[in-house]
Amino acid sequence: MRLPGAIFLLLCGFYLLTMSGHTYSPDEETMLAVTRGLIERRDVAVVVEDGAPVAALRPGRDGGRYSPYGVLPSLLAVPPHLLGSLIAPAGPPADYATRFAVTALNAPLTAATAALLAWWAMQLGATGVWAMVLALVYGLTTLAWPYARTFFSEPLAALLILLAAERADAAQRLPAGRPAQWRALLLSGLAGGLVLPTRIAAGVALPVIGLYVLWVAWKGWTAAAPGTGVRRPSPAWPIAAWAGGLLPGLALLLWYNLARFGTPIASGYASEGNLFTTPLLEGLYGLLFSPGKSVFLYAPALLLALPGGLMLWRREARAPVMLAGGLFLSHLLLYARWGEWHGGGVWGPRFLLPVVAPLLALAAGLGTTEAARWRPAAVALLGLVGLVGNLGGVLFNFSTYVVLAPLHERVHTISGSPLVAHWRLLGERWSRYGAAPPACWLGDGLYATEDPAGAPLPRRAGPTGVIRCATPRGARLNLTLDDRRPPSAPPGALRLLLNGQSLGSAPEGQQRVYAMLLAPGSVRLEIAARPWNPLAVGFSERDDPLGPQVVSLNGMAEDGRPVAVVDTAVAPLPLRPRPRWAWHYDPPNQHLVDHWAWYLPRSELDGGRAWLLGGLVIGLGAGLVGAGAWPLVARRVTRA
Repeated sequence: MRLPGAIFLLLCGFYLLTMSGHTYSPDEETMLAVTRGLIERRDVAVVVEDGAPVAALRPGRDGGRYSPYGVLPSLLAVPPHLLGSLIAPAGPPADYATRFAVTALNAPLTAATAALLAWWAMQLGATGVWAMVLALVYGLTTLAWPYARTFFSEPLAALLILLAAERADAAQRLPAGRPAQWRALLLSGLAGGLVLPTRIAAGVALPVIGLYVLWVAWKGWTAAAPGTGVRRPSPAWPIAAWAGGLLPGLALLLWYNLARFGTPIASGYASEGNLFTTPLLEGLYGLLFSPGKSVFLYAPALLLALPGGLMLWRREARAPVMLAGGLFLSHLLLYARWGEWHGGGVWGPRFLLPVVAPLLALAAGLGTTEAARWRPAAVALLGLVGLVGNLGGVLFNFSTYVVLAPLHERVHTISGSPLVAHWRLLGERWSRYGAAPPACWLGDGLYATEDPAGAPLPRRAGPTGVIRCATPRGARLNLTLDDRRPPSAPPGALRLLLNGQSLGSAPEGQQRVYAMLLAPGSVRLEIAARPWNPLAVGFSERDDPLGPQVVSLNGMAEDGRPVAVVDTAVAPLPLRPRPRWAWHYDPPNQHLVDHWAWYLPRSELDGGRAWLLGGLVIGLGAGLVGAGAWPLVARRVTRA
């Protein structure tokens, strides 16, 4: 177990260091609302502020509204949510900190899946080195990495399905009718049963595992030939052990159904049965071969499972091949007919993530001498393709591209595939931040442009707006600010600071032009004012804390070149739920990367709490990476 343990520590730390700290979908927000209900009211009803970004809720008992999604992720999120509340106990900072902590949950779950994959690969005959390679390929070069940064339920379903399959397969190698076999099947059933309160549709994997358990029981019963004097083990005990393991998961599912709808058989998905409307071939093409959703593009290493499974088959290890293949087909055939087979505005074929690891485990069959000649080149090529593709989904918020591109373009065109488009959009943003001086960059605290044609100005500042300028030879700069307000708005108390030095306060409620002579080098202009809310004062429907309007900005460098105005603005983090959630992906916000270290300084957490949260992530993540990497680098756990 030392190798899987090292892999778990390494990947868990890596995922923590590369997490985003926010959610991406109303599905996640709905599960998070259940977590908060459990903590605050000891109830599973979803009670949120109007306009909160939750998915379609179902009416239930006592007139409440309930989530249709599984409850187990929400239950597992209770401890990290409580941890986040300790860092920031009240107000918007608490919302940020608790959300940050909850979205770290899938990091250890995905790391555990990779570690279990390495363990199963070794049981199928792979060396320690090859098992480690497969685990790292899964964890770093497939869609498992982007989803380790979310609060979706698929990472938990992936771990439970892999555990159920691996323990069922282990049972067929253990002595029939012995306690060790029963324990393996009991754990397999426990993991399989917990799939249902995690993601009920993933329960399609249970018949596959159940048939495998029946075969294990039959194999044990027929192992001893009649007349040999060897007592046949009863096939009932293995089946009973596995079925008994299902009970906790089934009990949790029934309790959740009763708590929501007052009946144990209602899951909230009754109407979904009418949505299997996609022609089978269309769905199969989309999930297997389309440029924007092919599982082989988001997990190229799965191509290793094909020759690996063939080699296992030739070595008479046919049972695990059929098990892993059956699990993959169960999800593939189910979702190929689903009306939303593409998974909506998400990264890659999300619905197939739970069965990527079992199929990749078949690549353990490549740990042979005959494959050694071409295996390194194949792993390097497929791993590089997968790493580059999925890295785009880590660096750039995939919800942003959903807003920018129509579904057909994202799914069915090569140029529109997120695997390509994310890098194109990243290049555009990075080029803005890297624009050559002389230039001024519109920065934090500035709202989206109000120009219909998309010109950088005019736009509003929030309570504080930042403009950074770089003029290697100095420049003359003119900045026009308009702080005229309706009579019912509070006074602005407008101030302009140049590198922290105040240029004096402006007269109230006026438009003013600031003419500045900038010295060579970099300067920071900060616009500070008391904000006003147009909705609160009855001026308009806009519900934002506004400072002055930045009307124009222009200048001329000492060498005669005009000073460029570059849009890298990021609006203030809103307080209301929906715009606060959308702030992370809203296209006008020019986020440089989709990473917690980018967002944290822009949150309401004050210096001490921000340093505490950031320090915890860096310290824990780096410590786990070091603890896992050292034995792997020292080759202490890969020699087996």
